Amino acid sequence: MERRLAVILMADMVEYSAAMGRDQSGTIELIRELRERWLEPEAERRGGRILKRMGDGWIIAFLSVTEAVETAQAVQQALAGHEKIQLRVAVHLGEIAEDEADVYGAGINIAARLQTEAPPGGVMISEDLKRQLDARLAQDFGDAGTFELKNVANPVNGFQWRPVIKPKVGQFDVPAIAVERVTSAPETQETLEVSADLQEQLVHNLSRRTGVRVLATDSLDDAEATYSLRCRLRCRDSEAKITASLTRLSDGQVVWSRVFFGDPRNLFALTDRAAEQLSDALRLQINAFDGDRLADIPDDQLSASELRARAAMLFYRATVSDYRHALDLLERALSLDPQNGSALAMWSEGQLFILEACFDEAEAALREKIIRFSNKAVQASPRSDYSWYVRAHVRARLCGDVEGARKDIDRITQLNPGYVLGMEARGVTELVAGNWVIAAKSLTDAVERSADDPFLPFRLYLLAIAQLMAGEPQPALATISDATELRPDCRHYWLVRAWILSELGRNQEANTAAETAESAPKRPDILAQNVKLPSSVREAIGLPTVPLSAKG
Repeated sequence: MERRLAVILMADMVEYSAAMGRDQSGTIELIRELRERWLEPEAERRGGRILKRMGDGWIIAFLSVTEAVETAQAVQQALAGHEKIQLRVAVHLGEIAEDEADVYGAGINIAARLQTEAPPGGVMISEDLKRQLDARLAQDFGDAGTFELKNVANPVNGFQWRPVIKPKVGQFDVPAIAVERVTSAPETQETLEVSADLQEQLVHNLSRRTGVRVLATDSLDDAEATYSLRCRLRCRDSEAKITASLTRLSDGQVVWSRVFFGDPRNLFALTDRAAEQLSDALRLQINAFDGDRLADIPDDQLSASELRARAAMLFYRATVSDYRHALDLLERALSLDPQNGSALAMWSEGQLFILEACFDEAEAALREKIIRFSNKAVQASPRSDYSWYVRAHVRARLCGDVEGARKDIDRITQLNPGYVLGMEARGVTELVAGNWVIAAKSLTDAVERSADDPFLPFRLYLLAIAQLMAGEPQPALATISDATELRPDCRHYWLVRAWILSELGRNQEANTAAETAESAPKRPDILAQNVKLPSSVREAIGLPTVPLSAKG
């Protein structure tokens, strides 16, 4: 078996299987046109050798990095605007092994995985290959972020190019956050150690997220950074405080900030808490960055990871119509990358949350698909706390499998003890089980960490129910009052408020709240979902007993 270093170009036709299903003979003609007119002649003209044809795909080897990348760009430029043909192309520099039957090797595997992340009509290259490009070619490629690729031990940083869109330099790069050295006052051996530990935790936690590049730095001299995360620790005799702020470096605007207080006698506990909560809060900001970055690109030109990013942004808008749009994007992402754990989990969440917002039951085929996709998500991404969160919801709410959901939540805790969605999942699971005290504790923890989270009203709503059932009517009233302040037109929140006031014997106020509920729109609400409460509780509150119309 021959082993050698090669520049590997992989290409495949977007939505080939669907096209074959619609028009087999027409699709075969398109593949022939692609092979004879566009891809293979361009590759062979630049010294490329066809290693393998795979129906709708090609593996082509080059001796020159420049020739491989220029081939990819030339083909995609020629096909831009083609009504029926759209390619995804990836190029990587790596070792291949070849015998008389096939080609193998880590280089082939990485190129294949990168291809699943390439934008339709565009080109994705690895960082290893980009380092070998001259500046003229390299400047056209934007940072696409870091990818955890299946069967690849280490994360791979990708860079992408599109022929149609001519961005300003860096316009479509994933944002880079410079995590600055954490300062402290006064500077003692302990505060310096604690500050270094906080920076290290933040870099580690943020580096696990896609959609952002993380830089550890002692100053703002790094010109690659888009945002700067600055933290400062101040200690007094009676109080310790950590302030954190995220600054956009292009104009110096502070776009987000947070303050944490703690005991100066236990600074490491304070920094552990701050690191956990900052990571969760910045997760929301990262999704917002991706939404801004991708706003000008049409859906059909987005890569699988970009489709997931746009869907995440829509999820945070928390409306049924936005969830439906997100599901369309996720269907497209899964057509590009069927085994992606994040897309599988997001699709499962979207379907489940719409069903529960409508107080509806899933038909058998949809129920089976949600369960299957949530299982595939944890198999594909076993280190993703989000995938386990989604399956916990599916198990508890769709399957009634409380014990299975608890196992998933235990897994979340092992991966990320401070994960707010893990706390929410535990609260929902214990609500389903009727363990009101545990549910209230978990949901209280989730609410305390949800200051910037659009799902805060949903958690308040659930917490108020748990508190009343746990025998805490006054805290329950305060909680649901916060929810109705945030969303005064939500019918379900006013129903819960009327129920709590009635339990407190404040009947006149209860009647007023019930009248407000009656006048509010009777429509599905992502932030007022059914969570499979016991029938007696649902009846006492007055929650829907038949599905709500899913229009709007």
